[in-house]
Amino acid sequence: MSIKLVQGVFRWMDGSLFFRGLTAILDFFKRVAMGSFFVGLFIRDYEHSRDLKGSLFFRATNKVFNGLPKISLPETWPRGLASWISGSWVIRTLAKSLGTPIPNPADVSAPPNRDAADHLLARAYRGLGSRDGIRSIAKWLLFALPCWVLAIVVLTAPLLPTMILAVVIVPVLIFILLSRRVEIDYLAVFLLGFVLLNFVVAGILSITPRESMEIAAIVSLFMLTVIAIPACCGSQISVKFFFLTFLAGAGLTGLVGLYQFFGGYTVQIWQDTAVFGDIRLRVFSTLGNPNVYGTYLLLAIPLAAACIVYFRHPLLKLASMGLTGLLMINLVLTYSRGCYLSLALAVGIFVLIMEKRFVVLFLPAVMAVPLILPPAVLNRLLSVVDMTDTSSLFRMSIWQSSVRVLGDFWMTGIGQGAGAYNRVFPYYAFAATVAEHSHNLYIQIALELGVLGLLVFIGILACWFRTMVGFLRRNTDFRVRCVAAAMIVAVIAFLFQGLFDHALYNFRVLLTFYVFLGLGVAFARNCDAPVTRKIHESSFVSGFHE
Repeated sequence: MSIKLVQGVFRWMDGSLFFRGLTAILDFFKRVAMGSFFVGLFIRDYEHSRDLKGSLFFRATNKVFNGLPKISLPETWPRGLASWISGSWVIRTLAKSLGTPIPNPADVSAPPNRDAADHLLARAYRGLGSRDGIRSIAKWLLFALPCWVLAIVVLTAPLLPTMILAVVIVPVLIFILLSRRVEIDYLAVFLLGFVLLNFVVAGILSITPRESMEIAAIVSLFMLTVIAIPACCGSQISVKFFFLTFLAGAGLTGLVGLYQFFGGYTVQIWQDTAVFGDIRLRVFSTLGNPNVYGTYLLLAIPLAAACIVYFRHPLLKLASMGLTGLLMINLVLTYSRGCYLSLALAVGIFVLIMEKRFVVLFLPAVMAVPLILPPAVLNRLLSVVDMTDTSSLFRMSIWQSSVRVLGDFWMTGIGQGAGAYNRVFPYYAFAATVAEHSHNLYIQIALELGVLGLLVFIGILACWFRTMVGFLRRNTDFRVRCVAAAMIVAVIAFLFQGLFDHALYNFRVLLTFYVFLGLGVAFARNCDAPVTRKIHESSFVSGFHE
């Protein structure tokens, strides 16, 4: 009865004068936009069938990314080198997992058109001395290097210094242009638009152009991993391997966090000691700030939990369970209230996506929270509604001041970086408040790049969610759906936490966020592809590659 009533209301609304007028207005703006030169750069109208392909932007971008001749894997390698490397189980397994298998040994014993009795020349030909052998090795290296180095980047994103990661990513992107085809879709359009806007604002409109240009370069490199990871992941096996490297890096941060807690660290600079004097340490691991580390964990925890279901091998399932527990403990020890609420939101949305009937368990779960959580964690969580908490008052003051800045710089932005923010913010701050950023992801992007930058960033997110949600609807495999839903809710939790903090100012978290988006796209593109290679060297490897 209620469903019929709702359907009747919608039919009435759809036929009402208001909705007909609103539809006519929107159709008018759509026709005006489609007839404009600027929109025509990005969308080509083929007799009212709008498409990205064929547009000027697509053709230019496709020429840049895919215009060069692509290097493919060689069919053979010099016999000596191929036999030596193939004898290593680790190298052989990693090479096949990354989609860069070791080529077969060259089936020759002497150089062509040479005397077979010349033993030295024969040995050189079988090894590295022949021109064809060196050429085949070079081709394999050019093809394999992006995958191998990108896997190292995914592993070490939360661990290594920013500049090392940026320098490493540059050759990865170059070799991808030489060896892989990059798919140009609407997500890529918005990403490249954001990169272009980064440099325009940094070079022309920024208050601190030198610092902004440096930050724009780093941000652009890290954002392009969203395109690079799907280009390097050509199968489910390679996507699964990248999942493992991502989770391994998260596990290392978890071990560092436990070491800090049990190693006797005492740091209380991120809390009101008068209210939370019983908290000796808020764990920050390798990311320098407990709120930033908590935001990082919002991406890692859902994926680790989903992999308990996704992985088939018992050892990988146990490892995922242990990793989920380790990261959950670290999240609790960050005492980040916004991250607590964000993870709760992620769990609720995940349940709605996977099994709506479990929603009835939410009320008992919420009622049981005070009985489960330690007193220090519970007090920290309840302080969200305490307006006398200095942390809450500090954030509200920064938000108000930042909105005042945005009122004057909403169109052009002030430029990227703490230097630009600190040069402008003191003139608008209340009570001499000092801050490195606005403690709000969306206000900060609008401040740095203007409202246009915020809209382009929202466009990136909208395209990513469209890809993931569309894939989730099409797929019926429960294991695959678990991972897709977990990745969706992880990004939602990350963005919800962005209401209370600006974690992307930390470049490690910035890289991790875009790596995560790239992993989601790669997973959606490859999960339906057949597994083309199976390895049977051992039960563990067989389980990993199923």
